Amino acid sequence: MTKQKIIENLVLKSGIQRNVVRYVIDNFLQQIIESCNRGEKVEIRGFGTFSRSSRKGRDVFSPIAGKTLTLPPKTVIAFKASKMTEEILDSN
Repeated sequence: MTKQKIIENLVLKSGIQRNVVRYVIDNFLQQIIESCNRGEKVEIRGFGTFSRSSRKGRDVFSPIAGKTLTLPPKTVIAFKASKMTEEILDSN
């Protein structure tokens, strides 16, 4: 599902104007990114926790290039689902 589809679904279910829903979604996501960038965890109870995580650099083999490439370290946003979210996913 894309962000656009989420916005469309929320507009249909809530009756709120599309530009308002888009504004709220965009700002919600921006708040998660900014908080994680500051090293804070973002906990949404009943859904999960977003946090900043660092990946180490590593060597990988590229079959296309036919040689080993070195991937640099990078910072990503990690997500850990809550128990309730995991239970809902496991039940289906």
